[in-house]
Amino acid sequence: MGLSPLRVRTVAEIRGGADDYAEFYCVSVEWDWGDGTVSENAEDCEPYVAGTSEIRRRFSAEHVYRQSGNFRVYIRLKQKNRVVAAANAQLQIRPGARDAF
Repeated sequence: MGLSPLRVRTVAEIRGGADDYAEFYCVSVEWDWGDGTVSENAEDCEPYVAGTSEIRRRFSAEHVYRQSGNFRVYIRLKQKNRVVAAANAQLQIRPGARDAF
């Protein structure tokens, strides 16, 4: 919970599983902020090599909410256009000083 405008930094982490899991190697990351804004990050990666390539386990992004409200934030890990993992969290932003005017 916070007051608008609010800058949030979100972090998602993959726990467990193999470090060379092909489904999660070199994924693009889509953040749907719940306020009509979507951002996506992708990396250039070397070709996947079983037993050698390592997945990225930690993803983070920042976003500024300019208005108050209840928002559900979604993160989606994607291979090409296919979602391979997803999670979400609820965020409540209360009216700040700017909302009073």
